[in-house]
Amino acid sequence: MKKIFLSLLILVIAGIGGLLTYRYFFQEKSRNALELVSSEAIFVFETYEPVMAWNKLVTQSFWQELSEIPALQNSESSLLVLDSLVGKSGNLERFLKGNQLSVSLHAIGKEEFDFLFVLALPQERDFNIISDLEEDLAQLGTVSTRQYSNVSIKEFKSENSGRGLTFARIGNLQVASSTSFLVEDAIRFSQNKSLQDFKSHYVELFKALPQPQGLGVLRLGSAGLATMAKGISKFQSSLFLDDFSRNDISANIELRFAEDRVVFEGNAFFGVDKNKELLVNPTPSISYFKDFISNRTAAYFQYQLAEINQLKDLMTSDFPFKSTVLGEIEHKLIENGFMQNLTGHVGYMFFEKNAQDVQDKILILNTREIAAQFQLLKDFNASPESGNDFSGFVEAYQGNEILIVPTDELPAHLFNGNFSGFDDTFVTAFGDILVFANSIKAIRLFIDDYNNDNTWGKSLKHKKLLEELSSESAYRLVLDMPKFWLNILEISSPNWKSFFQKYLPQFQTFDKVQLKLNNKEKHYPLSLDLSYTLSIPKSEQQVVLIENSTFGFRENLAFGPVIIQNFNDKSVEFVVQDELNIVHLITEEGESVFTYGLDGPIISDVFQLDYYKNNKLQLLFATKNFIYGMDRFGELLPGFPFRLNQNEITHLNLLDYDNNQDYRIFVASNQGELYLLDKQLNLLEGWNPKNVSSPLAVKPAHHRIAGIGDRMVVMTTSGNLLYFNRRGDQQFGGPIRLGESLSSDYIILERGEAKDNRLVTITKSGEIVMANFSGEITYRNQLFRPDRETEFRLIKDQKDDRYLFVAHEYNRISVLDANYEELFEKDIFSDNLEFQFFSFGLDKNIFVVIDKNQEFIYLYDLNGELLSARPINGFQKIGMKYSAGNNEYNIYVIHGNRLSEYKLPL
Repeated sequence: MKKIFLSLLILVIAGIGGLLTYRYFFQEKSRNALELVSSEAIFVFETYEPVMAWNKLVTQSFWQELSEIPALQNSESSLLVLDSLVGKSGNLERFLKGNQLSVSLHAIGKEEFDFLFVLALPQERDFNIISDLEEDLAQLGTVSTRQYSNVSIKEFKSENSGRGLTFARIGNLQVASSTSFLVEDAIRFSQNKSLQDFKSHYVELFKALPQPQGLGVLRLGSAGLATMAKGISKFQSSLFLDDFSRNDISANIELRFAEDRVVFEGNAFFGVDKNKELLVNPTPSISYFKDFISNRTAAYFQYQLAEINQLKDLMTSDFPFKSTVLGEIEHKLIENGFMQNLTGHVGYMFFEKNAQDVQDKILILNTREIAAQFQLLKDFNASPESGNDFSGFVEAYQGNEILIVPTDELPAHLFNGNFSGFDDTFVTAFGDILVFANSIKAIRLFIDDYNNDNTWGKSLKHKKLLEELSSESAYRLVLDMPKFWLNILEISSPNWKSFFQKYLPQFQTFDKVQLKLNNKEKHYPLSLDLSYTLSIPKSEQQVVLIENSTFGFRENLAFGPVIIQNFNDKSVEFVVQDELNIVHLITEEGESVFTYGLDGPIISDVFQLDYYKNNKLQLLFATKNFIYGMDRFGELLPGFPFRLNQNEITHLNLLDYDNNQDYRIFVASNQGELYLLDKQLNLLEGWNPKNVSSPLAVKPAHHRIAGIGDRMVVMTTSGNLLYFNRRGDQQFGGPIRLGESLSSDYIILERGEAKDNRLVTITKSGEIVMANFSGEITYRNQLFRPDRETEFRLIKDQKDDRYLFVAHEYNRISVLDANYEELFEKDIFSDNLEFQFFSFGLDKNIFVVIDKNQEFIYLYDLNGELLSARPINGFQKIGMKYSAGNNEYNIYVIHGNRLSEYKLPL
C-alpha cells in the first residue's frame, strides 16, 4: 500500500513539475499590451473596463454635442456595428471585461495623428469571437491578408464609408489601427527587445500604478505632449515646448466623471535630477490676487511656493540668456535684495487676444517691500549700463506711475527663463503687488479693469472658481476656453485651424480647463479638470429694454449724458445740458448737484481734473467761444470762463504729461490754430498759436510712445498728419500726407517694441492708412467703395483699445473688424447717423447706431443681432457701464426732457 501511495505521489509531483516546466519554458508567455506601444506615443489610455468607460462617456450630457465631431461620431457608430456583429446581448462586454485594453495616440505625419488599439487576452482565452468577427466583417466590405515579419496582417475596407482598419493577432494580443504602419510598429516591438516600449521608458508610471482601477488611467509624458502640440502648431520651433519636452515630466491620471465636469486625478513624476522638494506656501495666492485678475483673462497661471527661487525647480529652461543682462540684474537688483523681498506668490495672465495683436501678458508678484523694489527698478532703469534714456516713469495713467524697463526679456532673466515675451517691461504697483506688463496697452487695460472692478474677485461668475483656487496647490493653471480659443486658432497650422473653426461650437462645450499640482511628502498629486456648460437654446423672444430709472428736467436735453466719477465715494454722476444751454450735474439717484448757464452748447468732451492737487475733481469743457472750468458745486475755477480770440473753438483736450496735475489744455480753432495753455490759462511758448492751415478732424492729443517719447498728434480734415514735440517744434520736416479728406478718428496700436507702434486711420473714401512715429507711411489699403457717396469711419471703443470700420451708404451700413472682414450689414435709411462701440471683453461688445433724423438708437452685438426688440428713443451718444458683479450693462440715454437708465442683462 505504501509503495502504491509513494508511486502516485511521485507521478503527481512529476506531473506538476512537467506542467510548470511547459508553462514557464515552452508555452508562450502572456504579454502586456503596453509592451507593443512605442515610447514615442503621445499618451496611453489603459483600462480593464473598456465597455464601462465607453458607456459612461456616451451617457454624459456633453456627449450629444461632442459627438458631432466626425471622428467621435464614427467611433460610436463603429462600436454599435461591432456589438451587433457579435450578437449583442452583452457578448462584447463579457468578452472585454477584465481584460487590458490600451488606446495610444501616435504621430503618423507632420500634422497627423492616429490611434493604436491593443487588447490583451489570457493565453487560455478563446479567440473564436474574434475569428467570427473577422468573418462577419467580410459582409460589410473587403478583407485582405498579407504577411509582415511572419505575422498575418488583415486589412478591412468598408464598402460604404471607404474607411479602413488594419488588425493582427500577436500571441495573446489583438492589435488594430486605421494606420497600417502602427500595426507594423507593434509587430516590430513584439519581436525586437532592443526597442524601447512605453512601459520600459516610463518605469515610474507603472511602479506607482501597475494596474488602473475604475474606468482607466491616462498615462502621458511631456515629450509626447510636446510632439502633439508641435504637430498642431504652424511654428516649426518653440522654446517652451522644447523645454517642456526636455524636462521629462510624466503622469498617471485616472478618469472619473462628476457633475458638469470630467476629472483626471493622479500623480506627476519629474526626471531623476528634478525631484527636489517643492515646498508649498500655506497662504493661498488667490487671497492676494483675486481682485487683480482681469475678467478679460484667457489663461491664468498661479504659483504658491514657499520661496520665489523654487520657480526654477518646476521646470528648467534653455532660454537664451544674455550674460550682460544677467550681470546687470545681479548687480543692480538681486544684490540689493530684490528677490529676497518677493514672496512665493506669483500670478501670470494672458489676456483674451484680438486677431493679429501681440499677446498681452501680465505678471503679478506679491512683495514684502513694494516701495523699495519699485525704487530698485527705477534705479535699474536709470543706470547708464542699461542704455536707457528714461530716468523716471514713461507714463502716468489714472493716477498710477508706470515705468518702462527697455531691457529685453527682464522677467525671463529674473526668473530662470520663465515668463518670456517681454520685449520691454512696463511696471506699476498696487499695495503690495508689483505688476509687470509686456506692453503699454496691456498695463492700461489692467489698470482700467482694476479701477472698474472688472476682476474675478468682483464677479459672481467666478465665485466658485475662486473657492477652488483657494485650496492648497503649488501650481495652478486655468484656461477660460471661450477666450483662449483664438490663441489656439492663431498658432494652429492651416489644416488644424480649419478643423477647429469648423467644430468650434463642439469644442467650446468645455468652458474651463484647470490643472492643479501639489506636493505631499515628495509626491506630486496632479488633477486635470474639464468643466463643461451645455448650450442653452436661444430664446425666440427678443428683449424689450425697460427703463430702470428716469429723471425729468424742465427743458428738453440737448447734450449728454457724460458719465463722471464722484471723487468722494467713486459713485457715478452725469453731466447733461438742456436746450437753454444750462449744464446740470446729476447724481445716480437723480439729485441735482448744480446747474449753471453757459453761453452756448458744449462742443467738447467733459474732462475731470484735480486743479488744486487735493484729490478733489473739477470739470473742464468748452463751448465754441469759451473754455469753462468749475468745481463740483458749480463754482468757476480761477480765470474761467476763458476766451482765446474771435475764432471758434472746435476741439479741446486735457493733458497731464507726468501724472503730477501740472495740466496742459490743448485747443484747436476752426481756422486750424493750435493753442497750448497751462491750467492758469497762460499761453505756452511755441503754441501761441501754432497754425496748421486747416480745421482738425479730431481733437489734438499727446501720446507718450514707449521707446520714442512724447508726441503731440494733430490730424486735419485736409488729410495731413502732423507730429510735434511738447515745445511745438514740428517733427520730420513737414506734414505726413494721409489722403484727400479726413473726418474719422484714429487709434494708436502700441504692440511691444517702439518700431512696431502704428497710428491707424481711414479716409472718407475708404483708404486705410498706417503711419509709424518716425514720419513714414507703412501701409495703405483701399476698401471696396460701392459708390462715390459712401463714407467710411473708424470707430474706437471707450478704452481706445479695439476698433471697427464702418462703411455708410445712404440706405445701408457695413461694419468691418480690424482685419477688414465684414461682421454684418444693416439697411438703415438715413443720411445722419452716428456710431459708438463699447467693448468690455471679446465676448461683451455692443455696437451702437444713432439715427439722428428719426431719434432712434439701435444696439447690436458683433453678429448684427439686435439686443432689444425695439430701438431706444434718443439722438445723442449714450453712456454705458458694465457691472461684472451683476453681469449686466447699464445704459444711460437722454430724450426729450428725461435722463433714463436701462439695464441689459447678459
